[in-house]
Amino acid sequence: MAALGVAMFPCECGTHIPLVPYVHGASAAVMFSILAIFCAIFYKRAMKKGFTEARRRAYIYAVCGWVIVGCIAVLTADNFLGGAIEQRVARLVFYGENAGLMAFGISWLTASKWLPVISRQDERLVLLDGSS
Repeated sequence: MAALGVAMFPCECGTHIPLVPYVHGASAAVMFSILAIFCAIFYKRAMKKGFTEARRRAYIYAVCGWVIVGCIAVLTADNFLGGAIEQRVARLVFYGENAGLMAFGISWLTASKWLPVISRQDERLVLLDGSS
C-alpha cells in the first residue's frame, strides 16, 4: 500500500503541484520504515545463528537498517525545516532515497547468502545440477 501511495501520488517536483499534499512523503516514510524493519528482522535471525558468517551478515543488516533510518530522519527533518537542508544539499531527496534503496538492496543481497564470505557452504542455494 505504501509503494502504491508513492507511485499514485507524485511529489512536488519543479512545477508539479501534488493533488493531495503529503501523501507521497508519508507513503515513502512508511515504505522505507518497512524496509528498515526487514533489516532488523534479518539482523535478529542472523544473530540467533551465532556462527561467524551469520555475525558478519548481522553487521551488514544493522548498518543497512541504520542507513535507511538515517535517510528517513534527514528527509523528515528537511521537510519540517521547510527545505533548509535541501538549500545546502542540492537534490537531497534523490540522494536520500537512493541511499535508502541501495542500503536495502545490499541487505537483500546479503540475505540471499550467495556471497561466500558471509555464508557457509551448507547455507547456499544448491541448483539442480549440484553447483552453488
